[in-house]
Amino acid sequence: MLYLLIMRYLALVLMLIFTITGTLFADTVYTKDGKSLKGLVVDEYADRITLSTVDGEKDILRGGIERIEYDAPELNFIQLGRDFDAKGWYEKASFYYKKAMEINPDNKEAREAYLASHAKMWRQEERMTKKELARQGMVMDWWKNKYKKQEPKAKDKSSLLKETVGISLEEKEGTFIITDTVPYSSAYKSEIREGDLLVGIWGDLVRYSSMEDVLDELLGPKYSEVRVLIEKKIVIMTEYSAADIYDDLGILLGFEYEGLVVKETLSGKIGESSGFRQGDLIMTIDGNSTRYLSMDSVIALIRSAKSSKELVFTVRRRVNLRREGK
Repeated sequence: MLYLLIMRYLALVLMLIFTITGTLFADTVYTKDGKSLKGLVVDEYADRITLSTVDGEKDILRGGIERIEYDAPELNFIQLGRDFDAKGWYEKASFYYKKAMEINPDNKEAREAYLASHAKMWRQEERMTKKELARQGMVMDWWKNKYKKQEPKAKDKSSLLKETVGISLEEKEGTFIITDTVPYSSAYKSEIREGDLLVGIWGDLVRYSSMEDVLDELLGPKYSEVRVLIEKKIVIMTEYSAADIYDDLGILLGFEYEGLVVKETLSGKIGESSGFRQGDLIMTIDGNSTRYLSMDSVIALIRSAKSSKELVFTVRRRVNLRREGK
């Protein structure tokens, strides 16, 4: 454990050195009180960001931020897109997301935000059409239903979510926990289970968001799709492994822009049968964040778990859910 702590500290020191010498991108956060902070924006939520600095990770509330400047050009375009998204100007947001994709076609965040902005435009047009139709038919509906028995109230959004997407949600301290998955639903077929966390929708992290906003993003027209980010635990029972647990896992790992990713799962190995899938983003190994670890440290951490009974991975997985039901 001491070795890992040292490695993580060295990684942070190196990050600062590289930032100063210009060989690594550094983001600058300008606060409303006139200060500026340099580091790497590693997570962005509805009400705050997480900035990684040499002193560790800091949460900064958006209410205190004047602006953020990213050294990576595409991230500045993504930020402009987010600003227009927040105002409901989805067409302009889409334009800037597309500009980010032109600079870096491999940026998954820009691609998902671009798709999300088009989905929001479609929903906005649908709401406007429904509102106009409702206004035009208001008098006619009143006369038609004047002497009829009152119809049952429309289903609440939580019930609609379970019926159409196939999951039930509970919010706890800013985290959204999946409390139930409907058998044979799109969510169930995508291996989403009770206890998993909903951490993102259309590329945006949802922690600290309101339940109302999350439900609005998840609900939509029948047969349409919504792209979510799910976090789950994968437990490996080390007592059934041979001498080298890393080799027995049968998963090929690599670092991408977003972090430590499962590049491939080998058929018939422990990793595949335990639930690892190609494309999974590994966030933690036995509670240790992988964000600042080297590949050698990752492998050493996995192999060191042989002395315990189990090895716990926290992974995040992108899933396309099909809206079904009525």
